[in-house]
Amino acid sequence: MSDAMAPLTGAYEAPAATTRSQWTGRDDGPAPEVRRWHQAIVFHDLGQPLDHCFEPTLCFIGYASHEGVRENLGRLGAEDGPKKLRERMASFPIVEGVSLVDCGDIRPAASVLETQEVLAAAVERVVRAGAMPVVLGGGHDQAYGLFLGIARAAGTAPACVNFDAHLDLRPIPDRGPNSGTPFSQAWEWCRERRQQFRYAALGVQRLGNTAQLFTRAEEAGATLVDVDGFALDTIEIVMEAVNDAVDEAEIALSIDLDVFAAAFAPGVSAPTAMGLAPDAAFRRVLRGLIASERVRGIEIAELCPVLDLDDRTARLAAALVFEVAGTLADLVEEGEDDDAAEGESTDRGDEDSSDSDGQDPH
Repeated sequence: MSDAMAPLTGAYEAPAATTRSQWTGRDDGPAPEVRRWHQAIVFHDLGQPLDHCFEPTLCFIGYASHEGVRENLGRLGAEDGPKKLRERMASFPIVEGVSLVDCGDIRPAASVLETQEVLAAAVERVVRAGAMPVVLGGGHDQAYGLFLGIARAAGTAPACVNFDAHLDLRPIPDRGPNSGTPFSQAWEWCRERRQQFRYAALGVQRLGNTAQLFTRAEEAGATLVDVDGFALDTIEIVMEAVNDAVDEAEIALSIDLDVFAAAFAPGVSAPTAMGLAPDAAFRRVLRGLIASERVRGIEIAELCPVLDLDDRTARLAAALVFEVAGTLADLVEEGEDDDAAEGESTDRGDEDSSDSDGQDPH
């Protein structure tokens, strides 16, 4: 692992007054039991060192760009996704044991690739500090920035787990990458360095992918779970498939909101008529991934507020982040319970030892 990190360019915007204004909501007072996210969020300029995080910490990074979507001939609007997501998360109740940090936004650079590189530099800083980057998007080209930042911080390629109707394994055009190429870029990065490319695509739709894309997925050794795989009685099969695909690698987790049916997520670049429902089956898979403690970063892609209905998609995207925070808090609580139980067991063992012959052996 190199100690040198890529510089943050002018495409990175540290949290400013406009960022802070997006974190507003209901205020029931300062008491811990009524506080909300907008009262707990702190702001950090990634141009400055980020202190090491010893408790679960979500660091939000906005990817305020839809240039990759434009290059991929999709519907525009995702550049406003980060702003809307912040607004929808602001009034969530505090999740005890989880810290929240807003690290600002990535704006479009001179090209999609340059924008991805700036995101990677931001992600790398967060991962090295022991926190979890949560990329608020933004076009799905951001998935490569997440992958690259984790890879640079860890020194090895993370596995890509992607909830998506589309494989996003398109060949990279001569003019550069787009929102349909992030996992092709990750695959190419791995091939150049002779590292294994691990890719699991969940919720894949046949109507959203050409035969060429399925062939490329086979060539890449990808694990695919189509939309019909998500039911309560098949969860164990899905998780086994993901575990086999990931092996022992750390995970870059992607959630493209078009994986969900348009009734739940109308505000996306490419709505899906018969996609996933955000039901118990989906939530159990998501929680299982987070509970594995191998997820090093998450990105939520292609929220297009201008195309949304009654903020349905924004509310769903925000709820996904809350699920992540809640699962991390549960892990902390379980760890504390295990420590307490181990302490009690040790105490009982000491008592039994000292009382075994009626005398203190010391």
